Amino acid sequence: MNCNFDLNTRLLRRKQSPKKYWSILSRRGLLGSAITEYAKHNPKKAYFELLKYKPKDKILIPGLTVTTDCGDVLIYASSEDVYSYGLLYEKEVSIKRVCDLCNKKGFLMSIAHPFGLISNSATYLMGLDKLEKFIKKNRVGVEAYNGMIGYLSYYMYDSFFIRKLRQLLDFFEVHEFFDGLGLSKFSYKLTQKLDQKSYDVVYKFAAAIKLGRNAKFITAGSGTDYVQRLGSGILIMDLPSSFFEEEHSFEKNKEILERIKNKNIVSVGPPGRYTDDLFERATDRITKKKAYNDLKFLTKRSVK
Repeated sequence: MNCNFDLNTRLLRRKQSPKKYWSILSRRGLLGSAITEYAKHNPKKAYFELLKYKPKDKILIPGLTVTTDCGDVLIYASSEDVYSYGLLYEKEVSIKRVCDLCNKKGFLMSIAHPFGLISNSATYLMGLDKLEKFIKKNRVGVEAYNGMIGYLSYYMYDSFFIRKLRQLLDFFEVHEFFDGLGLSKFSYKLTQKLDQKSYDVVYKFAAAIKLGRNAKFITAGSGTDYVQRLGSGILIMDLPSSFFEEEHSFEKNKEILERIKNKNIVSVGPPGRYTDDLFERATDRITKKKAYNDLKFLTKRSVK
């Protein structure tokens, strides 16, 4: 049975409701999630707040996001013991020390949004060559799909707003009246900027998937601080009927992480469905609003 998981979610950073978290996760058809609150925002508290309201038929994997000297990494474990290690709470801790701890304790470590923001993504802080060598040498994974970056690629190419903006800029560029006002040159430069940003976003989306091919395993998640965006990035796994007969959460988490570690998954990507060998992306209103908000967020960070 194919089951969907969102392996990059948060709760406390934006003071979200744990009840609403589970309500939306269920509505989106996900079997479970991993709570990956940032280390500085009390991930242990986030885990237990969600655990208190977790439906019996859902999965909650303990985890956290650690800000290392080479960008953000996602840590996953089968039990809450993961929250007992002070090393994971150190500011800009050595990524090698985190990796060594995870290998020693049996935790999974995945490079979060490797081509995301310059301030917290491994490719920019470590360099692509060094990152590729680090991934091949160590037992670490890659977040091959992040909901924020993935949906920005959709927004840049498919959204009504961007298409209309491009049509307007094209009109400015060729019309003699606007040329006389000097707007044609401005329109041309703005179009070039838009094209470059579109390329950059799609490159980040594709490059993360390519990087994941050489990793020991891959993960995927929404990367969201808001419960409304749960499920915008998912990992799909085929689970046997015996999995649902198991009553202990620890054993279920352990099996899921073992399957991820062995790349025993179906796919990663955006929510949607396959029909006649073609993928149909989910395009509800929340998706478009999320893409617009993410675009504003990244633009603000770029300006700063």
